[in-house]
Amino acid sequence: MRVRRNLSSIPCRSASETWQEIIDLITGSGSVDVKQLRDASGVLASIITDEHPSQKAITVEGVGAQLRVYCVYGMKALEEGKKVDSLTWNPTAGDWTMHVPCDEENISWVKSALAKSSPRINVFDVQEEERGKQEEAISVAKRTDIVTVDWELKG
Repeated sequence: MRVRRNLSSIPCRSASETWQEIIDLITGSGSVDVKQLRDASGVLASIITDEHPSQKAITVEGVGAQLRVYCVYGMKALEEGKKVDSLTWNPTAGDWTMHVPCDEENISWVKSALAKSSPRINVFDVQEEERGKQEEAISVAKRTDIVTVDWELKG
């Protein structure tokens, strides 16, 4: 199961405030390795400033449902305001991993910076197909009881 949260960012919140709001959303009593999230603040603020989370979600996989956080920017962020629906579970209360979108130009330094301070946070190219879709396609391909139709087949 996947749960989505939209979070208003620039200009409603600064990139740093947006990242702190994400930390507040995904942590609580019993959270593991919260320091890794705090240590990633500068790097993640850069990613948020580049507006990658508007296209591809910051995904948290751990306890409970997969959480997908998208950032909203510009007038839409101002219209939606700062309200964020809280979660009914704590995704970082056990073993968790975060997946963060980044552009190809910055991906190597972002990976390097996060590897040192925040190994639970993985980076993927914003141009790649979403992980959930890839995993779903692999899962479907492994099943033998499903008929797959390629509507784009030319012949």
